Amino acid sequence: MNKWTISLAVYVALCIIGVFTKASEGYDVWSWKLFVAQIFAIPITLIVFILLHFKSKYR
Repeated sequence: MNKWTISLAVYVALCIIGVFTKASEGYDVWSWKLFVAQIFAIPITLIVFILLHFKSKYR
């Protein structure tokens, strides 16, 4: 698998986990939970991509 595929899989997994987690009352709507999950998923996806890029570059 290449770097983009793994990074995309991490992004999708984090968004799915974010949608299925519990939220406080009033914020328990799937669209709001998906929005908040993306706030965390995008930086983590970029970090995974950068780590995989450097790992393959120095191997």
